[in-house]
Order: sequence, then C-alpha cells, then structure tokens
Amino acid sequence: MCPRFFVRRSRPMSSTLHSCFAKSYSPQTHHLHKDCFMTLPRLALISTLTLATTVLHAQPLSTTPEPGLWISESSTMINGMDMQARMREMRENMLKSLPPEQRAMAEEMLGTDGQVGERQCITAETAQTLTDPEALLRDAQENMPRCQLTIAQSADDALKFTGHCADPDGFTGDLNGSIEMISSTEMRSTFNGQGSYALPAGLLSQGAEAGDGEVTLTHQQVSRWQSADCGDAPAY
Repeated sequence: MCPRFFVRRSRPMSSTLHSCFAKSYSPQTHHLHKDCFMTLPRLALISTLTLATTVLHAQPLSTTPEPGLWISESSTMINGMDMQARMREMRENMLKSLPPEQRAMAEEMLGTDGQVGERQCITAETAQTLTDPEALLRDAQENMPRCQLTIAQSADDALKFTGHCADPDGFTGDLNGSIEMISSTEMRSTFNGQGSYALPAGLLSQGAEAGDGEVTLTHQQVSRWQSADCGDAPAY
C-alpha cells in the first residue's frame, strides 16, 4: 500500500517465498497454502524497505494519508511473468485437485477471483508514521541485514531509493524505486530489481526446478483511501 505498509515485522523476502512455495507447494498436487496468495503481491515492496537503510536529506513528506480503509492494487512481474496471473493459475490447479467439499472450504478461505486489491485499515497514529523517513528507517534496520538501501527525498511528497543486496540464500543484486504521495487519498509505489535469486521449485512455471536464477523484478502499486470506516479490514 504505502511505505510503512510494506515494512511490517515480517520475515525477509527469501524466507517468505520459500515458506510459501518450497514448503507448501507440491508440483504433484498443485497445493499452495492460502497465505501465499496474499503474500506474493506484497513481496517486492516488503523487500524495498525492510532493509538496512540510510536516509539522505529526507524530510517528512508534506501530505499525510487519511486514516481509515485503504485498498491497494498492484502488478508484480518476475522475468516478464505476471505473478498475479501465476497465482490465479496455481489457485485453480489446486482447487481442481480437491474433492467438492474440500474445494468449497478452500474457496471460502481463499476468497473469490473477483476480489480486487488488498484492504488495510490505518489509524490516525499510524498515518503520521507513513510519511516519516526516520520511522521507516527504524523499522527497516530490524530486517534483512544483508542489504544496504539509501532513501532520499526527490520531491515534497516523494521518496526514492537505491540499494544492493548480497544474500546467498535470497536475492543478490541492485534495486531502485520510489514512493509518492499523490494526495491524502492516493499513494503510488514502484520497485525494480535486477540480480539473482534462489528461486523455489514451481514458482515461475509448473515443473520448474529450484535454483539460483537471474531475476528481473518490477512492481507497481496504487493505494487509495475508501472511507473513514474500516469495517472488518485488518488493522496495520
């Protein structure tokens, strides 16, 4: 969604992917744990800010997001493959392999393909931290010590970052991107990575073997405020 939304105290990108794909996905049964469908669209931006980080000449952004319900829509490409489409494919393969009763239960847990975006609820207190580079830095320093990231201010309402990771068990390579507050009700993020990654088996295609492959990653995300009432949306 927005900067801090991807700096949750979560596992590093590498362990999250391996937990989802290497441990819970079976190429034979096409089974994938439901958490993977919710995790992958966020992985790119999780990796951007959960890093050892340096803040250069970055003041708090001038626009603060509205508290309440936000919905984020994203696009993630790995080596030119649309990962949202890949998730849908894996989901359908898994559901087809289940008996009718189990399929109905799985569909209830996973939701429907018609659901758009990720819903998040932020409080007024959390909203204040979303534009604070120092707050982002404090969270970032707790994660992924094998990466170094520099955050700088590119405009009153925008941050840019560049960096390099050297993780033999995860991603090794260069990354860059930006975070922009369009208004108090809209935020945009981009992320680009180029390097190598310890790819889990079955991630990019059915039957694909695990291995350290060259990876080009691009991620774009738009988050929009919906209402002051969060309903049953999960709190950040």
